[in-house]
Amino acid sequence: MMINRLTLILFTTVFILTNTISQAQDSTKAVNKSHNAENFVTSKWKDKNGSAQSLDEKFGDGTMKATRFLKNTKKIKVVYQLNKLCSDSTCAKPYGIGNIFNHINDLKITHGIKAKNYEFVVIIHGGGWPLVLNNEPENGVEKHATDNPFQSQVEKLVAEPGVKIYFCQNTAHSKKVSLNQMIPGIGFVTAGISAIVDLQMEGYIYVQP
Repeated sequence: MMINRLTLILFTTVFILTNTISQAQDSTKAVNKSHNAENFVTSKWKDKNGSAQSLDEKFGDGTMKATRFLKNTKKIKVVYQLNKLCSDSTCAKPYGIGNIFNHINDLKITHGIKAKNYEFVVIIHGGGWPLVLNNEPENGVEKHATDNPFQSQVEKLVAEPGVKIYFCQNTAHSKKVSLNQMIPGIGFVTAGISAIVDLQMEGYIYVQP
């Protein structure tokens, strides 16, 4: 009788433990699925020596489980509005360019998304107009009186696959900027605001950094 009672207790304990473990595993799977962990490829972070860091190493234990990753990995369409020159009053960094590169790196590095699966359109107008200028135009073209302090960053963005940059002709008119004074690879739109609206109607998600 005692043996039967001990057997029953042991069986009940094993059943409870097994059920608890199963529920925990199901819960973990549910969290991972809701956080889209299957779309994670690799961490973009590095330590001071340049060695790769996992998310847990960078931000603390449990970070991987606490992080939501991207669900949508195809047909990503974004329109960025750049209507300022500087990111802050010190003008040490260009407005919005860093945000765009962060976005690109998150897609390419963290999620392994290729350029064929995303389209970024950058519309420059208003106060952002010096960003389009080429400080050293070729073929004897007269340089614009205004300098572009961030030409190298903009040229790097122009060279990015999946990115197109356009300049508002209304702003070009008011600032007396011609195509041959602009960084090669930057195109025109007839009006910055109407282009942004048109792109949104084509399914592009609007972002103002």
